[in-house]
Amino acid sequence: MEPRKIAVELLPHERAALLKGNFTIDDACEQLKACASSPHVETITFAATDLYLLAGDLTHAIVKRSCRDADVIDLSERIDYVYETGDGSLDPWY
Repeated sequence: MEPRKIAVELLPHERAALLKGNFTIDDACEQLKACASSPHVETITFAATDLYLLAGDLTHAIVKRSCRDADVIDLSERIDYVYETGDGSLDPWY
């Protein structure tokens, strides 16, 4: 059975934060690197389990490693929402 996939629209600064913090799984990392220089919103597809792990990694960085990067904090909240709802669009956020 193929894992559930969730498409997430990401802004350039969100993609940069994920790459900079090394928060991604290999498949997502390849997608992020492929569009790293794009100034546009890009859609990255995550397996639902990978998105769940990413949400945990972002929270861990904020709580345990005292990360104060505003992009990481905002992205953490957004990824939690996306995982819970399956809605990866930017509409509810921006």
